Amino acid sequence: MSRHSVVGLHVDAAVVTELLDPRQPARREEFGRGIDESGIDFVVLGGDRLDAGQSSHATIDATVAATVLARHTTSVGLVVAGAPVRDHPFNLARRLGSLDHGSHGRAGWLIGSGPVDAAVDAVSVVRKLWESWPADSIVDDDAERGIFAESERIVYIDHAGTFSVSGPLNVPEPPQRKPPVFWRPANEAELVAARRTADAVILADEDAVRRYRAHFDPDAARDQVVLTDRHWAPGGGSTLATEADGVVFRGATTATLPALLDAVRREPILQDPRRTLRDRLGLQTAETVLSGGRSAFPVS
Repeated sequence: MSRHSVVGLHVDAAVVTELLDPRQPARREEFGRGIDESGIDFVVLGGDRLDAGQSSHATIDATVAATVLARHTTSVGLVVAGAPVRDHPFNLARRLGSLDHGSHGRAGWLIGSGPVDAAVDAVSVVRKLWESWPADSIVDDDAERGIFAESERIVYIDHAGTFSVSGPLNVPEPPQRKPPVFWRPANEAELVAARRTADAVILADEDAVRRYRAHFDPDAARDQVVLTDRHWAPGGGSTLATEADGVVFRGATTATLPALLDAVRREPILQDPRRTLRDRLGLQTAETVLSGGRSAFPVS
């Protein structure tokens, strides 16, 4: 699939909390409509809370925020931050899979910093779990047989690594099959892991992008989107020119967000066939990672 210039928006947790204030329902509707109409590809929710530790300020859980926004948007991708050092891979797979169903294929996952082996293993677990209940096993319209799903096709993943997970997931395979995994590497070890694991890598600046492009890793993911962070302030410009596949704008406040959306506005792609987040990123159909597997509900 052809890849257009990708535009993302990182929204800090405090801004999300204010925009989704339940006492001001019109504000969330305006925010959702604004990001859809701006033509941006995705918003990142909760990214600033991954390594911030405990906060004295109440904030909305990123998955909850994305679920609310899914109701008030129709096209923008919803990327949720989640760290496996805090959230077990099974819970991440369930929450993200549910969000992908609720948003009709617009969910993504920004993986948090932490032990690299644990992060890589968590991605493997989550991707396997998403396959453990095949979408086409659901045959609830089969009145003749009177069954909801071909349950014998739901399988254990029997994963043994940093995490030991038997599965299966209690959510059917997501619409995207594999919601895209984003990684913003914090050090060299994470950079190597992200090359081989992530669907989208977010780098600090243009120099980092050039170094990343110049380095060849035979084990790297080949179908990968490379993005660069871009701090934005009113009057600071919003050029999309980059050696990366796109940019992720950061730094907007509640007051400056409308100006940012106006600055990056482009022709909306609501009529574009790229409906899922994977499509908007220009990623190919996700490959199968789980083969065989013990049936969780064998038919005798």
